[in-house]
Amino acid sequence: MSEIYFVRHGQASLLSKNYDQLSDLGWQQARWLGEYFRERELSFDRVIVGDMRRHRETLQGLSEGMGISWESQVDPRFNEFTFRPVMRLYQQCNNPEAEAPTTAEEFFGMLREVMEAWITGELDEILRRHDEEKNSATESWEQFNQRVVAGLNEVQQGRQGERVLIVSSGGPKSLAMKHVMGLSNDATIELMLQIRNTSVTRFLSSAERMSLRAFNGLAHMERTDRRHAITMV
Repeated sequence: MSEIYFVRHGQASLLSKNYDQLSDLGWQQARWLGEYFRERELSFDRVIVGDMRRHRETLQGLSEGMGISWESQVDPRFNEFTFRPVMRLYQQCNNPEAEAPTTAEEFFGMLREVMEAWITGELDEILRRHDEEKNSATESWEQFNQRVVAGLNEVQQGRQGERVLIVSSGGPKSLAMKHVMGLSNDATIELMLQIRNTSVTRFLSSAERMSLRAFNGLAHMERTDRRHAITMV
């Protein structure tokens, strides 16, 4: 069986102009995880990283913690969905007078509503008009599912018996769980809102099937002096 370590990126910069970069704590979380891997003498036969800055920086922090460098494969199929434009359009449509979220709690409260509206098609018309005006193409929930599952299937069909590291985001990790465990959309949203920064979800894989081995692991953070550093966003 092959083993897949699916890692969510470190804490990003939620309230800054550029979310897609690690905070100082996010860098530290990634280095701690790398140190944890090194202490357990883990090695990876293949390393795959999404095509976002926070993914690449997390992989760099992991590498620094392990004291090694990797040749990695960049795969944009493991990118997060573009939640900020979708959230902004949802707010304009449903509550245009409301202020933008200023805390992680407010952000996740709105994200749940946005995800439900996006999945059920409530936002289809406003997204269609936005795309026409901006000459863009906003990804649908189904398209998001399809590309993540396609990336995961390609990993599954790789050389058997290898250990693979994937550095990505909470959304793709949740869809991997959805695919492997046959979860509903509602259950997938609940999982997405529970995934911590630099948490590790592990799958066992053969060419025929994939199964869950561990979810949302934070062994590198389970120390009294690090519990304050456990974050969700």
